[in-house]
Amino acid sequence: MASVGTYRYVIRDTCRLFFRHWGLSLLTLCTAASIFFLLGGSLRLALYAHKVSQNVQGSLIMQAYTSSENAAGAVRDALAGNVDIEEIRLVSPQEALEVLRAKLGSQAQSMMPAGDVPLPWTVEIKLRDASLSAAVAKELSGMTAIDEIMYAGNLSTRLTKIAALITNIAMAILVIAVLVSGLVFYNMIRISIYSRRQEISVMLLVGSTRSYVASPFLMHGMILGLLGAIIAIVLLHYGQSYIAGTLDEVLPFLSSQLQWREQALLDQVLLAIGFATGWIYSYIAVRRYIREAAKPL
Repeated sequence: MASVGTYRYVIRDTCRLFFRHWGLSLLTLCTAASIFFLLGGSLRLALYAHKVSQNVQGSLIMQAYTSSENAAGAVRDALAGNVDIEEIRLVSPQEALEVLRAKLGSQAQSMMPAGDVPLPWTVEIKLRDASLSAAVAKELSGMTAIDEIMYAGNLSTRLTKIAALITNIAMAILVIAVLVSGLVFYNMIRISIYSRRQEISVMLLVGSTRSYVASPFLMHGMILGLLGAIIAIVLLHYGQSYIAGTLDEVLPFLSSQLQWREQALLDQVLLAIGFATGWIYSYIAVRRYIREAAKPL
Protein backbone atom coordinates (compact mmCIF):
# COMPACT_ATOMS: atom_id res chain seq x y z
CA MET A 1 0.00 0.00 0.00
CA ALA A 2 1.37 3.43 -0.95
CA SER A 3 2.59 5.61 1.91
CA VAL A 4 1.87 9.29 2.56
CA GLY A 5 5.36 10.09 1.30
CA THR A 6 4.57 8.46 -2.03
CA TYR A 7 1.47 10.62 -2.51
CA ARG A 8 3.43 13.71 -1.57
CA TYR A 9 6.09 12.86 -4.14
CA VAL A 10 3.51 12.26 -6.87
CA ILE A 11 1.66 15.53 -6.15
CA ARG A 12 4.87 17.55 -5.77
CA ASP A 13 6.51 16.27 -8.96
CA THR A 14 3.29 16.54 -10.94
CA CYS A 15 3.13 20.23 -10.02
CA ARG A 16 6.81 20.59 -10.89
CA LEU A 17 6.17 19.16 -14.34
CA PHE A 18 3.43 21.75 -14.95
CA PHE A 19 5.62 24.68 -13.93
CA ARG A 20 8.92 23.42 -15.32
CA HIS A 21 7.44 22.85 -18.76
CA TRP A 22 4.57 25.33 -18.57
CA GLY A 23 4.86 26.33 -22.25
CA LEU A 24 4.71 22.72 -23.41
CA SER A 25 1.88 21.94 -20.98
CA LEU A 26 -0.10 24.96 -22.21
CA LEU A 27 0.44 23.99 -25.84
CA THR A 28 -0.64 20.42 -25.11
CA LEU A 29 -3.71 21.65 -23.24
CA CYS A 30 -4.77 23.99 -26.08
CA THR A 31 -4.21 21.29 -28.69
CA ALA A 32 -6.19 18.71 -26.69
CA ALA A 33 -9.03 21.17 -26.03
CA SER A 34 -9.24 22.03 -29.75
CA ILE A 35 -9.29 18.37 -30.79
CA PHE A 36 -11.88 17.42 -28.17
CA PHE A 37 -14.00 20.44 -29.15
CA LEU A 38 -14.02 19.27 -32.76
CA LEU A 39 -14.81 15.73 -31.67
CA GLY A 40 -17.62 16.78 -29.29
CA GLY A 41 -19.14 19.05 -31.91
CA SER A 42 -19.15 16.23 -34.46
CA LEU A 43 -20.81 13.83 -32.01
CA ARG A 44 -23.47 16.41 -31.11
CA LEU A 45 -24.14 17.17 -34.77
CA ALA A 46 -24.51 13.45 -35.57
CA LEU A 47 -26.95 12.94 -32.68
CA TYR A 48 -28.94 16.06 -33.63
CA ALA A 49 -29.25 14.97 -37.28
CA HIS A 50 -30.36 11.51 -36.14
CA LYS A 51 -33.05 13.00 -33.87
CA VAL A 52 -34.36 15.27 -36.64
CA SER A 53 -34.54 12.30 -39.01
CA GLN A 54 -36.39 10.21 -36.42
CA ASN A 55 -38.85 13.02 -35.69
CA VAL A 56 -39.64 13.47 -39.37
CA GLN A 57 -40.14 9.73 -39.84
CA GLY A 58 -42.15 9.36 -36.65
CA SER A 59 -44.55 12.17 -37.46
CA LEU A 60 -44.83 11.82 -41.23
CA ILE A 61 -48.06 13.42 -42.37
CA MET A 62 -49.05 13.80 -46.00
CA GLN A 63 -51.12 16.81 -46.96
CA ALA A 64 -53.50 16.85 -49.91
CA TYR A 65 -54.89 20.28 -50.84
CA THR A 66 -58.38 20.69 -52.31
CA SER A 67 -60.44 23.65 -53.45
CA SER A 68 -63.51 23.04 -51.26
CA GLU A 69 -64.81 21.19 -48.21
CA ASN A 70 -66.84 18.85 -50.40
CA ALA A 71 -63.74 17.85 -52.39
CA ALA A 72 -61.82 17.24 -49.15
CA GLY A 73 -64.65 15.04 -47.87
CA ALA A 74 -64.65 13.05 -51.10
CA VAL A 75 -60.91 12.38 -50.74
CA ARG A 76 -61.41 11.26 -47.14
CA ASP A 77 -64.16 8.85 -48.13
CA ALA A 78 -62.04 7.42 -50.97
CA LEU A 79 -59.14 6.69 -48.59
CA ALA A 80 -61.27 5.26 -45.78
CA GLY A 81 -60.40 1.64 -46.62
CA ASN A 82 -56.65 2.11 -47.09
CA VAL A 83 -54.83 -0.06 -44.50
CA ASP A 84 -51.60 1.95 -44.89
CA ILE A 85 -53.25 5.02 -43.40
CA GLU A 86 -53.54 5.39 -39.64
CA GLU A 87 -55.62 8.57 -39.47
CA ILE A 88 -57.32 11.06 -41.85
CA ARG A 89 -58.31 14.54 -40.75
CA LEU A 90 -59.81 17.53 -42.55
CA VAL A 91 -58.26 20.92 -41.81
CA SER A 92 -60.17 24.10 -42.63
CA PRO A 93 -58.39 27.21 -44.01
CA GLN A 94 -58.92 29.02 -40.69
CA GLU A 95 -57.38 26.18 -38.66
CA ALA A 96 -54.47 25.88 -41.11
CA LEU A 97 -53.78 29.60 -40.71
CA GLU A 98 -53.70 29.32 -36.92
CA VAL A 99 -51.33 26.34 -37.08
CA LEU A 100 -49.05 28.23 -39.48
CA ARG A 101 -48.89 31.25 -37.21
CA ALA A 102 -48.13 29.03 -34.20
CA LYS A 103 -45.25 27.34 -36.03
CA LEU A 104 -43.75 30.63 -37.16
CA GLY A 105 -43.99 32.06 -33.65
CA SER A 106 -42.40 35.49 -33.36
CA GLN A 107 -41.58 35.45 -37.10
CA ALA A 108 -45.25 35.28 -38.13
CA GLN A 109 -45.74 39.04 -38.27
CA SER A 110 -42.74 39.66 -40.52
CA MET A 111 -43.05 36.57 -42.74
CA MET A 112 -46.83 36.62 -43.38
CA PRO A 113 -48.64 39.33 -45.34
CA ALA A 114 -51.19 41.57 -43.66
CA GLY A 115 -54.87 40.72 -43.93
CA ASP A 116 -56.49 37.39 -44.78
CA VAL A 117 -54.29 34.67 -46.23
CA PRO A 118 -56.23 32.44 -48.66
CA LEU A 119 -55.50 28.80 -47.80
CA PRO A 120 -57.11 25.66 -49.31
CA TRP A 121 -58.89 22.88 -47.53
CA THR A 122 -56.36 20.26 -46.40
CA VAL A 123 -56.67 16.51 -46.00
CA GLU A 124 -54.05 15.45 -43.44
CA ILE A 125 -53.07 11.80 -43.80
CA LYS A 126 -51.01 10.15 -41.09
CA LEU A 127 -49.26 7.02 -42.33
CA ARG A 128 -48.55 3.88 -40.33
CA ASP A 129 -44.94 3.88 -41.56
CA ALA A 130 -42.76 6.36 -43.45
CA SER A 131 -41.86 3.73 -46.06
CA LEU A 132 -45.51 3.68 -47.24
CA SER A 133 -45.47 7.30 -48.42
CA ALA A 134 -44.63 6.52 -52.06
CA ALA A 135 -47.55 4.10 -52.50
CA VAL A 136 -50.07 6.43 -50.86
CA ALA A 137 -48.77 9.40 -52.86
CA LYS A 138 -49.27 7.42 -56.08
CA GLU A 139 -52.88 6.73 -55.12
CA LEU A 140 -53.50 10.38 -54.27
CA SER A 141 -52.03 11.61 -57.56
CA GLY A 142 -54.80 9.80 -59.45
CA MET A 143 -57.61 11.73 -57.69
CA THR A 144 -58.94 14.68 -59.66
CA ALA A 145 -60.30 16.38 -56.52
CA ILE A 146 -56.74 16.98 -55.26
CA ASP A 147 -54.93 20.10 -56.48
CA GLU A 148 -51.55 19.43 -54.88
CA ILE A 149 -49.82 16.90 -52.63
CA MET A 150 -47.18 17.70 -50.04
CA TYR A 151 -45.27 15.08 -48.08
CA ALA A 152 -41.83 14.68 -46.56
CA GLY A 153 -40.99 11.24 -47.90
CA ASN A 154 -37.97 12.42 -49.85
CA LEU A 155 -36.96 14.70 -46.99
CA SER A 156 -37.06 11.79 -44.57
CA THR A 157 -34.87 9.67 -46.84
CA ARG A 158 -32.39 12.47 -47.33
CA LEU A 159 -32.22 13.23 -43.61
CA THR A 160 -31.53 9.56 -42.88
CA LYS A 161 -28.67 9.54 -45.39
CA ILE A 162 -27.30 12.81 -44.00
CA ALA A 163 -27.48 11.46 -40.44
CA ALA A 164 -25.58 8.32 -41.48
CA LEU A 165 -22.96 10.40 -43.30
CA ILE A 166 -22.45 12.70 -40.31
CA THR A 167 -22.16 9.68 -38.00
CA ASN A 168 -19.45 8.19 -40.22
CA ILE A 169 -17.61 11.52 -40.27
CA ALA A 170 -17.86 11.74 -36.47
CA MET A 171 -16.37 8.24 -36.12
CA ALA A 172 -13.52 9.17 -38.48
CA ILE A 173 -12.88 12.34 -36.46
CA LEU A 174 -12.88 10.23 -33.28
CA VAL A 175 -10.09 8.02 -34.63
CA ILE A 176 -8.08 11.00 -35.88
CA ALA A 177 -8.60 12.88 -32.60
CA VAL A 178 -7.34 9.96 -30.51
CA LEU A 179 -4.27 9.53 -32.71
CA VAL A 180 -3.37 13.22 -32.90
CA SER A 181 -3.98 13.96 -29.22
CA GLY A 182 -2.12 10.79 -28.33
CA LEU A 183 0.88 11.89 -30.35
CA VAL A 184 0.86 15.25 -28.57
CA PHE A 185 0.74 13.63 -25.12
CA TYR A 186 3.42 11.13 -26.10
CA ASN A 187 5.86 13.83 -27.22
CA MET A 188 5.15 15.97 -24.15
CA ILE A 189 5.92 13.10 -21.74
CA ARG A 190 8.97 12.10 -23.77
CA ILE A 191 10.41 15.61 -23.54
CA SER A 192 9.64 15.80 -19.82
CA ILE A 193 11.39 12.49 -19.15
CA TYR A 194 14.35 13.41 -21.35
CA SER A 195 14.91 16.67 -19.41
CA ARG A 196 15.04 14.66 -16.15
CA ARG A 197 16.81 11.55 -17.41
CA GLN A 198 19.82 11.93 -15.09
CA GLU A 199 17.61 12.51 -12.04
CA ILE A 200 15.46 9.52 -12.96
CA SER A 201 18.54 7.31 -13.44
CA VAL A 202 19.82 8.21 -9.98
CA MET A 203 16.41 7.51 -8.40
CA LEU A 204 16.27 4.09 -10.05
CA LEU A 205 19.82 3.28 -8.99
CA VAL A 206 19.10 4.01 -5.33
CA GLY A 207 16.14 1.63 -5.30
CA SER A 208 13.06 3.58 -6.48
CA THR A 209 10.59 1.47 -8.43
CA ARG A 210 9.66 2.35 -11.98
CA SER A 211 6.00 2.82 -11.02
CA TYR A 212 7.08 5.25 -8.29
CA VAL A 213 9.14 7.29 -10.76
CA ALA A 214 6.52 7.11 -13.54
CA SER A 215 3.52 8.21 -11.41
CA PRO A 216 3.99 12.01 -11.81
CA PHE A 217 4.28 11.71 -15.59
CA LEU A 218 1.11 9.61 -15.77
CA MET A 219 -0.73 12.09 -13.55
CA HIS A 220 0.53 14.95 -15.72
CA GLY A 221 -0.89 13.38 -18.87
CA MET A 222 -4.21 12.39 -17.28
CA ILE A 223 -4.79 15.86 -15.79
CA LEU A 224 -4.05 17.57 -19.11
CA GLY A 225 -6.40 15.17 -20.90
CA LEU A 226 -9.21 15.87 -18.42
CA LEU A 227 -8.64 19.63 -18.49
CA GLY A 228 -8.69 19.63 -22.29
CA ALA A 229 -11.99 17.71 -22.27
CA ILE A 230 -13.49 20.04 -19.65
CA ILE A 231 -12.53 23.16 -21.63
CA ALA A 232 -14.04 21.62 -24.78
CA ILE A 233 -17.26 20.76 -22.92
CA VAL A 234 -17.64 24.33 -21.60
CA LEU A 235 -17.11 25.77 -25.08
CA LEU A 236 -19.52 23.24 -26.60
CA HIS A 237 -22.29 24.09 -24.12
CA TYR A 238 -21.83 27.81 -24.76
CA GLY A 239 -21.82 27.33 -28.53
CA GLN A 240 -24.78 24.94 -28.43
CA SER A 241 -26.93 27.35 -26.41
CA TYR A 242 -26.14 30.13 -28.88
CA ILE A 243 -26.90 27.96 -31.94
CA ALA A 244 -30.09 26.58 -30.37
CA GLY A 245 -31.35 30.10 -29.65
CA THR A 246 -30.61 31.18 -33.22
CA LEU A 247 -32.41 28.14 -34.68
CA ASP A 248 -35.46 28.77 -32.50
CA GLU A 249 -35.68 32.30 -33.88
CA VAL A 250 -35.00 31.51 -37.54
CA LEU A 251 -36.57 28.03 -37.79
CA PRO A 252 -39.12 27.73 -34.97
CA PHE A 253 -40.81 24.79 -36.65
CA LEU A 254 -37.60 22.70 -36.51
CA SER A 255 -37.62 21.89 -32.81
CA SER A 256 -35.46 18.88 -32.00
CA GLN A 257 -33.04 19.98 -29.29
CA LEU A 258 -30.88 17.54 -27.37
CA GLN A 259 -32.16 16.54 -23.94
CA TRP A 260 -30.00 17.12 -20.87
CA ARG A 261 -29.50 13.35 -20.44
CA GLU A 262 -28.14 13.11 -23.98
CA GLN A 263 -25.85 16.07 -23.41
CA ALA A 264 -24.65 14.59 -20.10
CA LEU A 265 -23.89 11.28 -21.83
CA LEU A 266 -21.87 13.05 -24.54
CA ASP A 267 -19.98 15.00 -21.86
CA GLN A 268 -19.15 11.77 -20.02
CA VAL A 269 -17.91 10.18 -23.24
CA LEU A 270 -15.68 13.19 -23.93
CA LEU A 271 -14.29 13.13 -20.36
CA ALA A 272 -13.60 9.41 -20.65
CA ILE A 273 -11.81 9.89 -23.98
CA GLY A 274 -9.71 12.73 -22.52
CA PHE A 275 -8.78 10.71 -19.44
CA ALA A 276 -8.04 7.51 -21.38
CA THR A 277 -6.02 9.29 -24.07
CA GLY A 278 -3.88 11.12 -21.51
CA TRP A 279 -3.26 7.96 -19.49
CA ILE A 280 -2.65 5.47 -22.33
CA TYR A 281 -0.18 7.55 -24.32
CA SER A 282 1.56 8.82 -21.20
CA TYR A 283 1.97 5.20 -20.09
CA ILE A 284 3.43 4.20 -23.48
CA ALA A 285 5.93 7.07 -23.35
CA VAL A 286 6.85 6.48 -19.71
CA ARG A 287 7.33 2.76 -20.18
CA ARG A 288 9.70 3.24 -23.07
CA TYR A 289 11.74 6.23 -21.95
CA ILE A 290 12.10 5.29 -18.29
CA ARG A 291 13.56 2.01 -19.51
CA GLU A 292 16.11 4.07 -21.42
CA ALA A 293 16.72 6.35 -18.45
CA ALA A 294 17.45 3.29 -16.31
CA LYS A 295 20.52 2.50 -18.39
CA PRO A 296 23.89 3.33 -16.78
CA LEU A 297 25.06 6.93 -17.23
